[in-house]
Amino acid sequence: MAGQACGVNLSNLSQWLETIQALHPSEIELGLQRVSAVADRLGLTRPAPLVITVAGTNGKGSTVAMLDAILSAAGYRTGTYTSPHLLVFNERVRILGRMATDEELCDCFALIEARRGDISLTYFEFSTLAGLMLMERARLDVAVLEVGLGGRLDAVNMVDADLTIVTSIGLDHQDWLGDNREDIGREKAGIFRSGIPAVSGDADTPQSIVLEASRLGAPLYRQGMDFGFTAQSAGWHWWGKDKSGTGMTLQDLPRPPLDLINAATVLQALALQPLRVPESAIAAGLQSVTLAGRFQALRDPRHGVAVRVDVAHNPHAAELLAQKLLAMRASGELQGQVRAVLAMMADKDQAGFYGVLESVVDIWYIAAFAQPRCLPARSLHERLEELGAKVSGPFDTVAEAYAQACAQAGPEDLVLVTGSFGTVADVLQYIAYIESNS
Repeated sequence: MAGQACGVNLSNLSQWLETIQALHPSEIELGLQRVSAVADRLGLTRPAPLVITVAGTNGKGSTVAMLDAILSAAGYRTGTYTSPHLLVFNERVRILGRMATDEELCDCFALIEARRGDISLTYFEFSTLAGLMLMERARLDVAVLEVGLGGRLDAVNMVDADLTIVTSIGLDHQDWLGDNREDIGREKAGIFRSGIPAVSGDADTPQSIVLEASRLGAPLYRQGMDFGFTAQSAGWHWWGKDKSGTGMTLQDLPRPPLDLINAATVLQALALQPLRVPESAIAAGLQSVTLAGRFQALRDPRHGVAVRVDVAHNPHAAELLAQKLLAMRASGELQGQVRAVLAMMADKDQAGFYGVLESVVDIWYIAAFAQPRCLPARSLHERLEELGAKVSGPFDTVAEAYAQACAQAGPEDLVLVTGSFGTVADVLQYIAYIESNS
């Protein structure tokens, strides 16, 4: 559907995305007043009878994906809103497992533009309103909303959730959220509501989250205290509580391709919501869930080398990534060198990220992706070289760095692609291009 913004006729999604990116003077402007006002003008109420909101530093995408997979397996109509996207913007809104179409998104953007008047909206606020509109139209049973940045002032938080989840807390977006886990946790806990169950998936929940839940009167369930998991060689066990405080256990669950700490958080959340979810649906959802870019295993089509892509982009996520690499090494799955292709945003902790992975990565192939916020490859190369890293490059593109890493890799080596959604996206697109032209 065609639309019009700033006097320019818009006929496709690419034009709309370019326009809404340029409409607001700053990429990020936290606050709920503007986006809530436009939501009122649009007549938006609730995206579904049951709303689950997920905040946190790492693990949000995995948590949303598992909630969606399990609830869908139980027969419920579900929709998800996530960010950022990996390959195409449409990934951000999924209805009944299907990505939103270009036409649906353009239709929503045109309506938002027509109703916002003189209220300036950010790119993310446009996206959030479009996602909520499409969910409300779909007559869902459940909407699962992922917070974009923080929690308290994020656009997603204009919706009052029926269940809230805060996953892990680490240092990221410090300019906006604070430079320590307590301050960041307090911002994330801004999604809590009085009397509404809240789940903390962090194994060491910041005290600020506990205090905020207590202040609001939100029943809080904490990983390691109220629920948890035990990994087994072939599966895993979960234990937790229902809303009455009665203990629950699930034995011999299938391992999902995502982190068990997030899976345990999901099962605790499901134990607190009102819809019936049989154990068979839990097992089916855990087995069927997929999420691109989370330690995803691939094989390079030209050289046959093993590849793992992971969107980790802060030190906390790097710690989880290092643990997985060490586990591969201990099991014998990884016997050669780890060759890491790295490109990162300029506002990330590159030194901290490198420091965590230093002992498990043998050589770094340094590049940059085509986004304004990306740190120039030469700057990242110099930074890691100063820290003592064995570096190759700098390369003009992530694809060039990846191609070089694969060409130099031995049969037992692993090529790791990490540092950002942008880094992973470039490699996935490059692999798809090779496969389609081979």
